[in-house]
Amino acid sequence: MAYVYSGAVTPVFNDEIIKEYRDVLGRERFHFDPVDIESAISAITTYGLNIERTKVEDEIFPDLKDVVFYEVKMSEEDAYLVTGNIRHFPKTPFVVTPREMVEMLIE
Repeated sequence: MAYVYSGAVTPVFNDEIIKEYRDVLGRERFHFDPVDIESAISAITTYGLNIERTKVEDEIFPDLKDVVFYEVKMSEEDAYLVTGNIRHFPKTPFVVTPREMVEMLIE
């Protein structure tokens, strides 16, 4: 979150993405403290951009829940989609792993 607080990274999101973050991060198997989850979500909504989806019809997604992330990214030209599930998205230069994003930020 340091990159978000410093302004080096501006998250893009919509209400569907925030709901998905709450659902996933709240899963018992992750053992995240609910206070920490809400703190992270608060940082995203405070420092980020709440934007509309741009419909994408020419791509195939193995998990339809992932489409919202791609479509929100497509609404912001200079954005990246950062994911640990890179194979769930079309192979494009703007879909990157967390490691790749950190490497770009420290260059």
